Amino acid sequence: PYVLWRLQNFYSCVGLVIEECTGLLASPIMTIGHEGFGRLLFTTGRLVVLSKTLRDVHRFGFETLGKLAATGTKMVDDAIEVIETYPDVARAS
Repeated sequence: PYVLWRLQNFYSCVGLVIEECTGLLASPIMTIGHEGFGRLLFTTGRLVVLSKTLRDVHRFGFETLGKLAATGTKMVDDAIEVIETYPDVARAS
């Protein structure tokens, strides 16, 4: 449960930063099986802005705060790039 809590917190923060930068609601959808494998999606409007395969979630963590920040920033930048490429789909309801 603690690892899932950390995962949810990290990806919730990524979603909040996407929302802050774009003004669009970024909804995370995360499914994880009992073996620690799953998928994470972020949607904005009708657009999937980020898709990530999760593996070995029981090992989720970062060696330093810098690596945590770099990973989160890259995810946010990738999502913003997709939103800027398909703005009409991102704003569709």
